[in-house]
Amino acid sequence: MATVKDSVPHIIRTAEDPRQRGIWTARLSKVEHINSKIRLLRLSLQRDGPPLRHLPGQYVDLYIPNIDVVGGFTITSPPQASSLSQDDPHIELAIQSSPSNPPAAYLWRPAQEILGSTMTFRVGGNFVYPPPTLDQEECRALDRVVFVAGGVGINPIMSMISAMHVLGADKLGGMTRTVRVLYAARRERNGETGLGEEILFEKRLKDIAAKWENHAHVDFKYTLFETGGHGDADGAMQDDVVQGNTATRYRRFNHDDLFDALGPEGSRTHTAVYVCGLPTMTDEFVALLQKAPGMEDRRVLCEKWW
Repeated sequence: MATVKDSVPHIIRTAEDPRQRGIWTARLSKVEHINSKIRLLRLSLQRDGPPLRHLPGQYVDLYIPNIDVVGGFTITSPPQASSLSQDDPHIELAIQSSPSNPPAAYLWRPAQEILGSTMTFRVGGNFVYPPPTLDQEECRALDRVVFVAGGVGINPIMSMISAMHVLGADKLGGMTRTVRVLYAARRERNGETGLGEEILFEKRLKDIAAKWENHAHVDFKYTLFETGGHGDADGAMQDDVVQGNTATRYRRFNHDDLFDALGPEGSRTHTAVYVCGLPTMTDEFVALLQKAPGMEDRRVLCEKWW
């Protein structure tokens, strides 16, 4: 999703963030519409270009020809997808419709107008997994990771979870013994049909959860908190749905949900929590988590999205 806040350009707001050295060139090879407000883009990398080794959760500074403003978009794919050993080494970006944001507006032009276009990018950001605030030994000792995403905040977390999924269990950067994913998002109604639209990454997260259900060494649970209109097409209220290690709850998440995901106080020594969403939500949850018994500030990582 675009990281540009209308009043503060992305490149200025993130000026203090670390950047990788180098500039990469990519071709827009695929446009996938998720709903009426969000589309996924695939940027295919040049095989004769430098290898890209981004970290899960990082973003790109995107330079589009003839667009003066630098775009800021999170990489939603795992690092493994950009490996030159892949058939189509690429990165994936989720772009929200934003007419006032020139890079996003360009990327929301009709697909036939932009497919095949070439652009360049840099990679930056320190909201990454494994936690850069812990040393390697502490990262290897992680026993529980909790992801809390509100709306657009799912983007870096999707990259992290995908990377963990690809690596598997019992590996640095892979699945820990316990993983909890709390994702709050609004299901928009289609203006023409009146039906609920797809929520970004809801299917992808459910598919990953299914792969880890009943795993001998990983306890993975994913809960979608669907906010906004909680009725079905006829206006009837919907009941929560729990199926295996996934759940859909038709309400906002609350402090009890957070503490339940955090687990017992005695086991928090080897826990890390990632929070990403709008500033009000992020500030509230980070303050709560940092004060939670058994937690350290450096084990609570956050990023705010505008």
